[in-house]
Amino acid sequence: MLKKENKGIAKAFIMILQIGLTMLAPLLVCGWIGLWLDEKLDTTLGFLIMMLLGVLAAFRNFFQLVRGFYEKDLKRENAKQEYFDNLKRQGEKKQDRQKK
Repeated sequence: MLKKENKGIAKAFIMILQIGLTMLAPLLVCGWIGLWLDEKLDTTLGFLIMMLLGVLAAFRNFFQLVRGFYEKDLKRENAKQEYFDNLKRQGEKKQDRQKK
């Protein structure tokens, strides 16, 4: 079993690995398709266009992946903030009642 601090390290390592693979896959596929198109059509423009599409796809995948990782943390953080805001409001109401 992993210790609690090691789980955080493992999770971060897995996230970095997944981000790398998620960004590398569209670049390799689009680059290969671009080279194939250049060979078939005897041009050099196909590779550049496909690599641009690969870069755009890689960054799109990156942002979706990172948002997914941090969405849970953001929900948990918002729930805690709402809890503390409710406690603060209840305390203020209690003080208002005591003043009257």
